[in-house]
Amino acid sequence: MIKISHNIIYDYLLKGEELLVFNTNKLYMKNVIISFSIFVIMIIGMFFSLRYVNKICLELTETCDKLEVTITSEDWKKSYDDSLELLNDLKKESRIISMFINHQEIDHMTNELFKFTQYVKEKSKDEALASLHAIKFYIENIQEIQNVNIQNIL
Repeated sequence: MIKISHNIIYDYLLKGEELLVFNTNKLYMKNVIISFSIFVIMIIGMFFSLRYVNKICLELTETCDKLEVTITSEDWKKSYDDSLELLNDLKKESRIISMFINHQEIDHMTNELFKFTQYVKEKSKDEALASLHAIKFYIENIQEIQNVNIQNIL
């Protein structure tokens, strides 16, 4: 039941205006249902985006681990081919993944990956391994930033 001041009703009656009383309970429930639905959809979207980011980061980390093995064994042809494959995978996934994370993280990783391909091409083992570890750090950092914890919320 809506409480309306008697003075407001009296003012309306004196002016000859029609007094309309709405049932606000239905309107209120409709707004609550819409808000709750949007909240649930947002939570589900966040869940799937986190799964997607973690899946991509896991694939990139596995490729980096394979590259580390081929570089330490000095298989430069396979290393160069795998590094180009890693670069192409990152370019392909960066369009989608940049919706969920800061694009600067991807830019830094892409720049380091360009340097890495040239180190492998020139067969510079120490520079290639250092660059590869920087790429792995960027991947781990992306995963860490995406985790839901108090530090990331604050």
